[in-house]
Amino acid sequence: MNMIELSKRTLLSAGYMALALGVAAPAYAEPDAGEYRIGMVSDDSGPIASAGQSYHQGADIAIAEINSKGLAGEGVTLVLDVKDSGSDAARAVQAMTQFGSDRKILATTCCILSSIAAAVSPIAASNEVPLVIYGATRSSLPQEPFVTSVVALPGPQEVQMSERIASELRPKKVAYFLSGDNDIFKTRALAMQEVIEKSGAETVAEITTLSADTDFTGPATQGIATNPDLIVVMTTQQPTVGIITALRQRGYEGMIVTSEVLSPPAVFKKSGDTIAGIPFALSFQPGVSDSEAAVSFIEAYKAEYDALPDVYAAQGYMAIQFIAQGIKSLDGKPTRQDLANAMWNTTEINVNPYGGQAMESGQARTPSTLIVNWTKDGEVKFWEKP
Repeated sequence: MNMIELSKRTLLSAGYMALALGVAAPAYAEPDAGEYRIGMVSDDSGPIASAGQSYHQGADIAIAEINSKGLAGEGVTLVLDVKDSGSDAARAVQAMTQFGSDRKILATTCCILSSIAAAVSPIAASNEVPLVIYGATRSSLPQEPFVTSVVALPGPQEVQMSERIASELRPKKVAYFLSGDNDIFKTRALAMQEVIEKSGAETVAEITTLSADTDFTGPATQGIATNPDLIVVMTTQQPTVGIITALRQRGYEGMIVTSEVLSPPAVFKKSGDTIAGIPFALSFQPGVSDSEAAVSFIEAYKAEYDALPDVYAAQGYMAIQFIAQGIKSLDGKPTRQDLANAMWNTTEINVNPYGGQAMESGQARTPSTLIVNWTKDGEVKFWEKP
């Protein structure tokens, strides 16, 4: 064996060892040039289409950037195959089954709703096709090595916001609006409630609504009647906006806090002054996210769609960047198994709009927390005590 062959074998062995240890692949790893297809189960229609379209558009921005900059490897082109589930579990399962049986599909990405993610994950695993979850937040979803998630688990950001709210505002009486049909949002609300109660605040109301509710006159009247100086609204987007609108229309002028469901520019465009000044916590928001990757993403998105991206678009973007990073770490012809192993062992997503995104055992860790609010002028600023 000559020295060149020995050196090459030594380098390859080192590359496999690096991959096994979950560190970045060395520069000499190079996937074969060619076109590789990613299957996306989208929510472009249905009850949460506004968020679903953001995820999809963010993914499209990532595809364009990856291909133009060679981020998946020299000569590598990624193509997104999209099947719209309309947030219907049966359609999502059918789409994932089709992607799994199509050997041209190297990887997949899916799911805003945790229930749908739970339904399609076993299909991806049984077909041994990598699945990157871009929106669902249930903690038990990742499955080694085929199912990973770029969504940081909810809770820590709301806890940080609650600690600050409790410390700076010192509320005495707090009313909570909870989701009766979404366990994730209910858990987030209870985590906030625990922090706020520890500060000495009294819980004066726990009011339950459903995601499909449209009339919030009664719940708002019930909440105001308890005379709270702080109201926590932790429900899905439609009821959150409806509850806040009903509260303001009925004269409530106290502090309201909520979640990132208020972050999309489309929500402000629809609601305007009604949601101004209400704090929420998240990891990405145009106007305050200023890392190089964030600015690049915002500019590309605005150029393509003449609108600003929201946190959902950022997650769709990062899901595709995560897949591209995994592909680039491989040498030769990528296989589903090798890609799944590479992504499972990834400890950091290099291209992300958060200023850093750690991964552990296939699960995104909570990145930096931004506590922000919309202003009456339609800008997002860091929240400050009124």
